[in-house]
Amino acid sequence: MAKYAVLPASPAQGRPSTEFARRFVADYFDAINRQDLSQLVREGKGDDFEEVRAADALLSQQADRVARYETALSQYADPGFWDDTLPGGALAFHDGGEMAANVLAGKPAFFHRD
Repeated sequence: MAKYAVLPASPAQGRPSTEFARRFVADYFDAINRQDLSQLVREGKGDDFEEVRAADALLSQQADRVARYETALSQYADPGFWDDTLPGGALAFHDGGEMAANVLAGKPAFFHRD
């Protein structure tokens, strides 16, 4: 049995993914010669269109994933993370790749089980 994503009622205003979704869908409508629909979407008046809702949901999920990756990467890129002169040793030693594993599992970099 196929699973279907539950789409939000309408894209969240002010979210970067919403503007990207509008541009993507408007370009699609232009490509199929539906300039009338393209114009509505570009003006933000087509946020209730299934195409815009689906594109926004997908882009929002991708943005969340990238944000998690960037959080973990910024920690790994910090020289202090590798500083073995800290009492107890480098944070990297204690992390042991846990942040990366969390992010790859779709969790926040600092995911605690307790």
